[in-house]
Amino acid sequence: MKTSLALTLLAAATLGHAASPSPQASALFRIVKADGSTVIGQTVLTSGGTMATLNVKQADALAAANGRCAFNVKYDEVAQVALKGTTNRIYSNDTLVAQNTAIDLQPAVVRTIWTQPYLYAGPNNVKVVLNAESASPTVGWVRVNVDGTCTAAPPAPKPAPVVPPVVPGSAAWNTLYTAWGYSNYAVTQLKGKGYARYADLVSVNADLKTVVDAKKVAQADYDKLMARWNAINNDPAFKALMAKVVPVPGQK
Repeated sequence: MKTSLALTLLAAATLGHAASPSPQASALFRIVKADGSTVIGQTVLTSGGTMATLNVKQADALAAANGRCAFNVKYDEVAQVALKGTTNRIYSNDTLVAQNTAIDLQPAVVRTIWTQPYLYAGPNNVKVVLNAESASPTVGWVRVNVDGTCTAAPPAPKPAPVVPPVVPGSAAWNTLYTAWGYSNYAVTQLKGKGYARYADLVSVNADLKTVVDAKKVAQADYDKLMARWNAINNDPAFKALMAKVVPVPGQK
């Protein structure tokens, strides 16, 4: 027969009889945090009738996935006779959620059993079965309510890569500086020449000057500004007008 070391009379009365060869569990069923020592909740195992209740949170689980949370659980068992290779099982709502095998017990020596059952989100009717493969296993019950969905948290978003700004000395800056010089010339040469997009040209030129004076521009702003300039620079009407005013080497 097995009895609880600290609560012999209670364990014997609730979980078995003196003549039973099956192990006895301690009256306390404990759920502890990942540190292995901080008790989240503990209560008495009962052999039937009204079950005691533990309330735990998903935040205290070791893991959570697919609607189930894994918790650190420990309970003690002790025997008056030596038993070798016993098996303990834990069920939740009639589903096997944890199993410990090859448990050897020495007479009157407490053995603490650690296990990590995956309990369901919400209510769990937990059945602890000691020496499960014997003819007379010991059975204890406890209800555990898990507060949470027991689904894994979504992965944290990856930080956006840091894009360095465009600064003097880079190829992009040289392109921008050349665009500013040509836009300056175009603003002067096309004034009063009837270019339909002259106001846009003046605006782009002013923004290019602002960037040149600042000696720095974010890559995204650079891309937008150069897109505006290229839209004008590639405009057939702009090209035609500029071809009339831009000097051609060797010609007057």
